[in-house]
Amino acid sequence: MGKRILLDTSPTGVQHSIEFEGDSMYTVEYTPTEVENEILDSCQRMRSLHQRKTQAGFQHAARIPINTYMAWKKEWREGYAHTMTWQQFEVMKLNSRDNSKLRTGFKRGGSKKL
Repeated sequence: MGKRILLDTSPTGVQHSIEFEGDSMYTVEYTPTEVENEILDSCQRMRSLHQRKTQAGFQHAARIPINTYMAWKKEWREGYAHTMTWQQFEVMKLNSRDNSKLRTGFKRGGSKKL
């Protein structure tokens, strides 16, 4: 790892910096563990609340940390964009057991299972 310079920290705690390695420069976004834990804790609190569906059928489904979201976007572009839409990919990721802690709904139901 080369030299890293912190540019700023967002109000949500995500640190934005640049890293120099040889002749290359990279942008880096880092979410500290305590911020990710706060997100997971808030998802758990939301799951414990009863969410009444409105007439439009809206229900809060999940909270996704920005680093996870960006990694999913990259994975979708590189391997899935030609076979499914972003929305389908996102539902697939949220329905996987690995990401179940990001869901805020108290159950999975309906055709998309969120």
